[in-house]
Amino acid sequence: MKKLLQCIFCWLFLGLGVASAQELNCRVQINTDQIGGTDKAVYESFRNNLTEFLNTRQWTSAQFSKVEKIDCGFMFIFQKSVDNVHTVEMQVQSRRPVFNATYVSPMLNLRQAIEFEYQEGQTLEFNPDNISDNLTASIVFWVYMILGMDFDSFAPKGGEVFFQQAQHIVTQAQGSLGDNWKAHTDDNNCWAWMDALTNETQQAYRLLSYQYHRLGLDMMYDKMEEARANITKSLEALKTIKSNDARSPLLSNFSDAKLDELIQIYSKAPKAEKDKIYDLLLDIYPGQSNRIEAIKEN
Repeated sequence: MKKLLQCIFCWLFLGLGVASAQELNCRVQINTDQIGGTDKAVYESFRNNLTEFLNTRQWTSAQFSKVEKIDCGFMFIFQKSVDNVHTVEMQVQSRRPVFNATYVSPMLNLRQAIEFEYQEGQTLEFNPDNISDNLTASIVFWVYMILGMDFDSFAPKGGEVFFQQAQHIVTQAQGSLGDNWKAHTDDNNCWAWMDALTNETQQAYRLLSYQYHRLGLDMMYDKMEEARANITKSLEALKTIKSNDARSPLLSNFSDAKLDELIQIYSKAPKAEKDKIYDLLLDIYPGQSNRIEAIKEN
């Protein structure tokens, strides 16, 4: 209930200073296998500084208890480092707890190529009105996406304020920080994600999230059939999303984050219900037929 109220009033929760009630429980991992040499101090410095930046900064004015913190992770696979300029594949994940269960539900699961400057011991700073650093711009953008998607799952469009903040970053970064911020250059770049979550034709996804999580997963512990019916109903929105934009990053993210979860959800469903979901998902994700087939096999 506390978090639901936070969602309803989340437009009050702006803030970027250091505070005592941080929102994220974020793990930062690095992989430097592709980088030659033995001096890896700069990468450890990067990991430590970014971990501190993510976990000690206050991103909202909401009060989060320890158990309410959002679990998330950033993985950086360093591919090239020359003169403090690093080319990496960044993986971003976030999870959401399910009411009255030990299970956590995947929310965000993506990979993105970025390039940024970083030298050992560098202080990470972010000013939303003076964005000139691709590293912190990218990180803060995804923090707001993590927050927005989490809050959307607790109240209808509850993450609106965070998506507005992310949109501001895209607007500021478009002219100076490279292709990751430019329109129509990559179906999975920051601009594409922001367009999907603010475009009126894709709003069904945000309502899907609330129905799927709050009226579905959170009710599974005592109203399994009703909860599963709500999840089934929510998935109809995927048809609308695909018909409006088959290349939407929201569709690929849902596939990566949720297909395995759906296999478990429908493992105890009646055959007719399994068949319905199988047909729906196969129509949306024909390239995932091998994974979707498991719904019928369980």
